[in-house]
Amino acid sequence: MSSGSGVIENAGPVGDQPQGLIYNDDLLECVATIILLGSRPGAKSAEALPRLKKILYDYDIYMLSSMSDEDVEDLAKTIRENGVDGIKLADRKLKEKLMAIRDNARVFVSIASEHNSVRAYIDKIMKDSGAGALEEAFTSPDSKYKLRLFGAAACKKLLKQL
Repeated sequence: MSSGSGVIENAGPVGDQPQGLIYNDDLLECVATIILLGSRPGAKSAEALPRLKKILYDYDIYMLSSMSDEDVEDLAKTIRENGVDGIKLADRKLKEKLMAIRDNARVFVSIASEHNSVRAYIDKIMKDSGAGALEEAFTSPDSKYKLRLFGAAACKKLLKQL
């Protein structure tokens, strides 16, 4: 499934039958990794990813979606003050990124409840309408599945990992 680096293994091409199961949490891990690292990832941020995964409930969409704003703010404050396993993160937007990951988990819960899984939704969109439609679904302000802090470039990164 996931190699721990946000890369999904054995996924097969989007639109084809997956060679291995791809869970909603694996897809959220990919999205979260893209958000956390941004366009210019620092070595410290990448080094902290495995521990951040554990702190964020292994990207369990249901656990993350249940976090309150206060929970996320407290988590961001704790990470800012204490670092992650001794790694100090100098990310001024950490709270915003963690809020986005929590909000995106809520979007994934919505997708999963309506389409059985996030992967099933992605496969259906890709088969019926292609990558442009998926990008529109995840990035358009009018879409009910708009992901926070996730633009066109991020969507393209996600598709490359599937």
